[in-house]
This record gives sequence, structure tokens and C-alpha cells, in this order.
Amino acid sequence: MSASISPGLFAPVRRLAARRGGVALLVLLVTAAVIALLVATRPELVPEPHAERVWPVRFVTISRQTLRPRLALFGEIVAGRRSELRALVAGPISQIGRNFREGGLVAAGELLLEIDPFHYRTQLAERRAQLREAEVRLDQLQRNHRRIEVLYAEQTVSERDRDDAELALKQHEAIVEQRRIDVERAERSLADTRLLAPYAGVIGELNANLGKQLGVNDKVAELTDTSQLEVRFSLSNDEYGRLTAGGEKLAGRAVTVRWKVGERHLEYPAQVARVGAKIVSTTGGVDVYAVLGAGPDPELRPGAFVSVSVPDREFADVFTAPDSGLHGDDMLYVIVDDRLAERRIEVLGHDGDRIIFRSAGEPALADGDRVVTTPLREAGVGMKVIGQKAAD
Repeated sequence: MSASISPGLFAPVRRLAARRGGVALLVLLVTAAVIALLVATRPELVPEPHAERVWPVRFVTISRQTLRPRLALFGEIVAGRRSELRALVAGPISQIGRNFREGGLVAAGELLLEIDPFHYRTQLAERRAQLREAEVRLDQLQRNHRRIEVLYAEQTVSERDRDDAELALKQHEAIVEQRRIDVERAERSLADTRLLAPYAGVIGELNANLGKQLGVNDKVAELTDTSQLEVRFSLSNDEYGRLTAGGEKLAGRAVTVRWKVGERHLEYPAQVARVGAKIVSTTGGVDVYAVLGAGPDPELRPGAFVSVSVPDREFADVFTAPDSGLHGDDMLYVIVDDRLAERRIEVLGHDGDRIIFRSAGEPALADGDRVVTTPLREAGVGMKVIGQKAAD
């Protein structure tokens, strides 16, 4: 017996398909059922927790101290004494000193040059002859005056004769005095034909040579006293105010001058002598002059650029740290329980690449605090760090 399917079993499907749009509706229903099944059976995504980032930093441990830092400045060697050498008499140069040349070192009293003395010798001889002649005439008038006085006492000459003799004597005494002055001038002119070094030093800006005709007051050279060299350096307004704070005097303060020549580093002691007469417009500070100690290197010359180490004022009860740890003008980070915390400070000065400061605000800095020296662009309070002590 064969099985048979009843025609009535598919009647509902035939009726649904017979309707307009029945197939499309069926597809939509099946699709919606599939989507609902997928949504219901999708795996649930659980977010993994992120590990907190730890920043490596370097730090220094601070403690209160009293110190006197040194300012590192730059200066220029200048001559403490410099003279323009000029001809005092006119004439051709007849002799030149052996050291009278550019850069020549001369001793005090050494001959630099001599102007032809012939004219001045003959002039001196003439003045001396005129003086002797006047002295002879004066001797005659003195004897005549004494004789007139005797005759006047004997009443053999008139009072007028006595007065005339006395007047002639006084007039000639004045002439003799003038002749003596002329002789002294001639002697001075003859001496001035020899130009001598007024002190030991180095010759520069030479403007004379053998045979050159010189006029009175013509410049022949410059003489710089190398035994009295000075260093000129500038202090800013803040530096000058700090160095003189508390009544401390700048004059007399010892400084150290260093000159680098090739591979050599030469060092000279110096002492502040004076402060410039006016404010430097470019810096708002002042020029300071320090005298180098006795016996500087003979190679040292005016114009040399040098470094100058100047002791700063004394700072008591302060902290120091590398300036790389400073954020803004008045803030540092410290490490507290492996996290960053900020501390406000007052910067008092600098010691090379280190800042000198005091605590300013709460919480205050204390001995043993670990100050971060690593520059951090994204630093923030509470950021977790791992610290490594920086080398001093």
C-alpha cells in the first residue's frame, strides 16, 4: 500500500504564495529570523584592563646648605696705563733705539729715538754766551753802583746820579735773569731731542723711522705698560645688585682671570679696582675693572679675550639642583611614593648649570626630597615614575 500526500497539506502555502507579494514577505521573515539568531548567539567582548604607564626619570636628593657660587663671565684685557709718545722738538730723526719697533719691549728710561741735536747744541752755546756777556755787564754795573754810593756819601755826586746807577743795575739784573731762563730752555730743548721711555712697556702704533722729519707734538708711537694690565668685564643689573647686596663692597674683591692660548690655559689672579662711571646701555649693567697681579705673562696683551670667575654673594640655608629640573619660573617636581608632586620655589641665583633656590609655598621642600631633573613635556601631578639617582 503506497503512501499518499493529502492535497490539503500544502493548501496554506499555496494560498500564501498565491497572494501578491507573498514570496518577498517570506524572504524578509526568514532574514529577520536569521539576524535575530546571530545577534542572540554572538560572543560577548570583555575589555581588557590597561596597565598604568610608568615613566623613567632621574633625580637628585637635596639638602640645605650655605654656599658662595662663582659667576662665569667674559672680559677683555685693557691697559691700565697707556701713553702717546710725541716729539717735543722739531727736526730729523738721527738715531733709533734698538727696541723701538712694533711690539718691542722697552725698559724705563731706555732711548727710543733721538732728533738731530746740532741746532739745539748751537742754540744752547749761544744762550750761554749771551748769559756770560750779561753777567760781565752786571758785574760792571754792580761795581759802578758801589762807587756811586761812596761818592754820594761824600756828597760829590748828586742824588740823581745815584738813582740812575741803581736803576741801571736793577734793569740789568732782570736781563741776566732772562738770559738764565733762556739757557734753561735751551738745555731742556737739547735734552728733549732724546725721547726716553717713561716706564717699561711695549711699543705699538709706530709712526717714526730713521731720517723722518718730525714737527713739535707729532705722534711717533704708543707705549703700553704691560706690568699694569687690567681686565674689563660687565655685570648685569641683577648681578651688580646681588654682589653689592647687604653692604658688601665690590672693590677689593679677588677674581680669577683665565686666558686660553692654543692648547695652554693660563690663569692670573686679579683684584677689582673700580666700577665704570656710567651704565652700559645695552645690558643695563656696569663695566668693572680688575687689576691683574704683579708680573703677568709677558705674552699677555691688551685686547685679549679672557674668562673671569667672580665670587658671588653668600647664600645661606638654600637648596641647589640642576636647572634642567626647573619648570616655568618657579616649579619643580619631586617624587613622593613613586609619583610626581609639584613644589613651588623662589630662584635666588645660579651656580653654573645649577639653580640656587628656597621653598616658596606649601607643601615646603625638605632635606632628603628627591627632585626630578629629567625634562618632561607631558609631566603632571600624580604621574607614576621610576627614579634613578643622577650623577652629581
